[in-house]
This record gives sequence, structure tokens and C-alpha cells, in this order.
Amino acid sequence: MNSRPKLRSPPLASDFFPSSPPSPPQSSHNSKTSTSKMPRKSLLRPTLAITCLLALFTIYSFLFSTPPNYTANTSIKQYNHVSSSDASKKVRIYMYDLPRRFTYGVIESYAAARGGVPVENDALLKYPGNQHSAEWYLFSDLNRPSEERFDSAVTRVMDPEEADLFYVPFFSSLSLVVNPIRPATLNVSHDRTAYSDEQTQEDLMEWLEEQVYWKRNNGWDHVIICQDPNALFKVIDRVKNGVLLVSDFGRLARNQASLVKDVIMPYSPD
Repeated sequence: MNSRPKLRSPPLASDFFPSSPPSPPQSSHNSKTSTSKMPRKSLLRPTLAITCLLALFTIYSFLFSTPPNYTANTSIKQYNHVSSSDASKKVRIYMYDLPRRFTYGVIESYAAARGGVPVENDALLKYPGNQHSAEWYLFSDLNRPSEERFDSAVTRVMDPEEADLFYVPFFSSLSLVVNPIRPATLNVSHDRTAYSDEQTQEDLMEWLEEQVYWKRNNGWDHVIICQDPNALFKVIDRVKNGVLLVSDFGRLARNQASLVKDVIMPYSPD
């Protein structure tokens, strides 16, 4: 009777890359004939095969690949392409032209509360302090001519229809400290009403909530800075939909601020 033909197993990596000679045959005490054991498989053999293939591919790529031809013209074209693409990737910001009382007027009120002389030219007004001055630097940066802002990550647009985001440049942190801590140092004339940060916040929201673009998305695409932890405390629930620029989340609830939509900004201590 013919015996069943044995199936031949496929070749292994060990057939091509032997790492050690096979073990000598061992005799079996339970059988009259001697049998030899298969050589122990090594985990390094498949790895060695793959390494050789990768090496051959690398050599082939090095010898037969054609390097790009960089000329002056192509370099200029590539630079212009990158420049135009970078410009198209810049975030387009529309900065509201707020009533003066919410920007320069806050600086003026701060100075007046400390006996300062009124300044007729807004360009001569100086933002006091350094601690939460990001609101001043953002405002000043966006007011620079466009040709001076070529290195900025954002571009200012004058048409709100072109904007990705809307910036509300209220000096909320400065407004919080317009009145000195010691009331005795106040220098307010009898014909002038003392500055109220809470009322200023309310007035800002009355103005802002009447704007068409605020109503369009309920403020979701608006950027508002409240870098001082207590800034905008009176109206924080009315601006919580927007992108808040803060120093931390210490005094903000979970439904008011988060890392998903807001930005933590560094500040310089006085």
C-alpha cells in the first residue's frame, strides 16, 4: 500500500540566514530508530531578513533617485507660494470700534482718579502698569498699519463679513482697578460722577448685544480679554460663549471657561 505523500513546508527565513548549526541528533530510549530534532527557531532571523531588505531599498533609493533641481527662479516661486499660503492661513480678525469710554476712556478715568491732568490727544495716553497689560498690547497691535504687521499670526480686516473672529477691545482688567483701593486718595470733582466698573460692564454688554454679528452666533466667535481674575465678573455669564483670554481659571466656573475654547495668557507681575 502506497504511503501518503508528505507535504513540503514553505521555506523559512532560517533556510537563507542560518545563525547556528543544527543540534546533533539525540537517541530515543523508547524507539529502535534514531530521530533528529528540528533546530531551535531564533527571533533574530526574521528581523535580519527585514533589515537586509530595508538596506537594499535604501541603497536603491540613494543610487537611482533624482534630486530636485533648485534654481533661483524655482526658489523664488516656492517662497512666493509659501508666503501666499501663509497669508491665507492667518486668522482674520475684525476689531470692534468701541465707544471711546471702553478703551482710551478707561485710561483717562484711571489717571483722573489719581489726580492726573486730562489729555486731549489719545496718542499721548499711556497704559499704566504691566501686570495685565495684554489688553493694551493687543489693541495697539491691531491698530498698527497693515504693512507693519507682516510678521503677525493674525490679520485685521475692516469688513466684518470677512472675519473669522471678532475682537472686543474693552480694557476690562484696567477698568477693575480704576478706583484706588484707598478711597481717601480719590480726586474726583463735584461735577463728575465717580467711575463705576460694574456699570461700565453693563453698558458694554448693552452695546455689544445690539451688534448684528454678536446676535448671529450669540457671541461664540467673539474674543474678549479678562486677564485679571476678577475682570468682567458682573457680566461673565453673558460673555461665556466667547473666546476668553484669561490668566487662569481660578474664579471661573466650568460652564464659563475651559481649555477647549479659551486661551491662557502669561502676564508680567508689577
